[in-house]
Amino acid sequence: MTTTLIIGGGTGGVVAANVLRRALGKKHKIILLDRKENYYYAGSYPLLIIGRRKPGQIIRNLNKLSQKGIEFIRAEVKSVNPQEFKVQTESGTIDYDYLILSPGAEHHLETVPGFREGAYNVYDLESNISLNKRLKTFHRGKIVLFISSLPFTCPTAPYEIVFLLDDYFRNRGLREKIELLMVTPEPYPNPVAHPLVGESIRKMMQQRQIGLYSGAKVLDLREGNLRLDQGINIKADLFLGIPSHWGPSFLAGSGLLDADGWVEVSPQTLQTRNKLIYAIGDATALRIPVSRVLAPKAGVFAHFQAEVVARNLASIIQGKKERFRYTGKGVCIYYTGSGQARYLSVNYYKKTMPMIKMTKPLKIASWAKKTIERDFLKRWF
Repeated sequence: MTTTLIIGGGTGGVVAANVLRRALGKKHKIILLDRKENYYYAGSYPLLIIGRRKPGQIIRNLNKLSQKGIEFIRAEVKSVNPQEFKVQTESGTIDYDYLILSPGAEHHLETVPGFREGAYNVYDLESNISLNKRLKTFHRGKIVLFISSLPFTCPTAPYEIVFLLDDYFRNRGLREKIELLMVTPEPYPNPVAHPLVGESIRKMMQQRQIGLYSGAKVLDLREGNLRLDQGINIKADLFLGIPSHWGPSFLAGSGLLDADGWVEVSPQTLQTRNKLIYAIGDATALRIPVSRVLAPKAGVFAHFQAEVVARNLASIIQGKKERFRYTGKGVCIYYTGSGQARYLSVNYYKKTMPMIKMTKPLKIASWAKKTIERDFLKRWF
């Protein structure tokens, strides 16, 4: 009998637990550990913001996984001791034979003083619920969406949000009274891709009269004023923000992190420096071969990484040879408004340059994204 402990009840952790459970007999224990009791389908946060999703539609209780033979423990992780095969939580110690790290990235609002008091965090469920209520009474003024720093989860998400806000106010007949501006440290939209991809997004923003301030470093937010470097100040009536993303602090001293605080893994197997520990999702230090910058972090990649790790680990536990490899490929879809969305086909392990192809806005892409949400929540819960 073996015990596989999975830290993190997000997309990667949930998929890994399910795949392992299906592949292994009941004598093998699978534990999912998270400080929250619910899974949130964050890919639909932009729809939640504009009222096209209710919270209950995108939330699932992790305790439901017990019906599949997956033990769920709600506790906050304090540290990991790879030498003793132990994880210390706020409520005790958990022993493991194999460990899968899928904790996601930590969100640190404090890196931008005034963020917590003066802006809505669009990567937080409760904040988005409050934002939706605020938008219902917002009839004129300036809205600014800012990105605190790089990297951040789902590079298309902020653009998706501003496109949906544009659509939201147009449908209410208020768009002429609303100014939309996005502030980003990126040199242009989706800089991992070819500049033509970024230019296509920029042109669409221009057509929708959505402002873009790129290459910006956000310093602080005080009394309705967003202060940037080079002496730039932006006043607005409503601020939305994406917080700084950091690697998991509970792994400090574990020997598993790189110099930037992300978990070092094999690009193909997702195995860490410790051969009994794997890492998937936003916490990893996966990098693009050519530029060595961090690879995009998104749910679709966490999902595929989870499939690879779980299938290989099941083979190892059963005395077989691991045979699955992570390829760095995936398909992202982001809403653009008017019932349409754009496909992005991604291969970030391509040796010459990351291959990212993007379609024009399509209605079928919008349908596909809704179908993916429905099928994911049905299949894994």
